[in-house]
Amino acid sequence: PPSVPQSLPSAPNSTRFPPQVGRTLARAQAALAWPEGSPPSPPPPPPPPSPFAPLSDADLRTYLGPGGRLLRPHDLRLHVYHGGVEPGLRKVVWRYLLNVFPAGLSGQERLAHLRRKAGEYAALKALLAARAAPAELALVGAAVRKDVVRTDRGHPYFGGPEDGHPHLAALQALLTTFALGHPRLSYCQGMSDVAAPLLAVLDDEAQAFLCFC
Repeated sequence: PPSVPQSLPSAPNSTRFPPQVGRTLARAQAALAWPEGSPPSPPPPPPPPSPFAPLSDADLRTYLGPGGRLLRPHDLRLHVYHGGVEPGLRKVVWRYLLNVFPAGLSGQERLAHLRRKAGEYAALKALLAARAAPAELALVGAAVRKDVVRTDRGHPYFGGPEDGHPHLAALQALLTTFALGHPRLSYCQGMSDVAAPLLAVLDDEAQAFLCFC
């Protein structure tokens, strides 16, 4: 049988092809023919690792000043953006990232702010539920419930039977309160996917509502 050529044929002479075609083929042959025993160039090195590790409690303290005041919010956000947050610290850091606190509060002032906002949320929830027309309340509640009962049910925080489930009830309440308080927006499919991890991490309905807003 005819042998298989091991390389490109020699460039044809000018009697068969125009000179420019011969020169092009010769250049292609030279480019593709590695010298024997010479390996291709090694791949480029991987990019250097990020200088940011997940934010730890010790890292967070470097962004705080006297009294626990947050002095470098932009640097804190950059650290979280590049490195993330240790899971056990998310409950604290997410409240900074989602602007729950006014700027410049001390640690004690942040606690007082959360207590005040929890009271405001409880009053708002009761007021909106009492003021809404029964048909509106039923319509919004049904739309929210349809998503709540199927959101993150594989997660331990939301797993288990639906009846009497306190975390499903909290998710239902905070989304219904938001929808009633924002009638032009109301409830949209997918809001439960945003609110559920907030509630699971913060484990507090009022604080999850603040972060969701």
